[in-house]
Amino acid sequence: MTHWRETLENIRHAQTEIMRSAPFKDFGLVPNPAASETAIAATEQRLGFSLPRSYREFLLEHDGWPRFYEGATLLGTSSLGRRDYEDVVEAVFRAAETPVPEIGPPPSRVRRQRPLLPFGIDLQGTTLFAFDLSAEISAPGELVVVAWVNELGFTFGSFAAFLESVEDWLALDREFATPALRRAG
Repeated sequence: MTHWRETLENIRHAQTEIMRSAPFKDFGLVPNPAASETAIAATEQRLGFSLPRSYREFLLEHDGWPRFYEGATLLGTSSLGRRDYEDVVEAVFRAAETPVPEIGPPPSRVRRQRPLLPFGIDLQGTTLFAFDLSAEISAPGELVVVAWVNELGFTFGSFAAFLESVEDWLALDREFATPALRRAG
């Protein structure tokens, strides 16, 4: 089993435990079914480049994951590269100090190539996950990940490293949720 697959299982387990003690967290415990190789290839053709290897493998198992973390959905093949998601990411990063400070308004009315490809987003734009297309490739077949979670910015060397951090964040959530509920009861 590939390491990131094991991490996904740990994430799902942590989400389930947290929801037992803190049901208001509202994680999407069930990811979407697998995408087909044809759907992934069509997405890559539409985007004009190959997706990072680990995200491509993720899509072959789960074509997205609703409410994956902090309300953000991991996008599937039909949603990757949608202009409205890119516009939200650009607006959020322009409005705040971000992990990618070179993102700013285009110098003219001409649309420029986007440096970020969102692969996770919530409806409010408070949690965003994107591949940084302008960064150097972190490992063969991988792209750097930028995450924006409740006004905190993070960068990771790959999708797998991003998942490991989500697993760590959930471990902290689990520690904080359980004692508070024990004291209340």
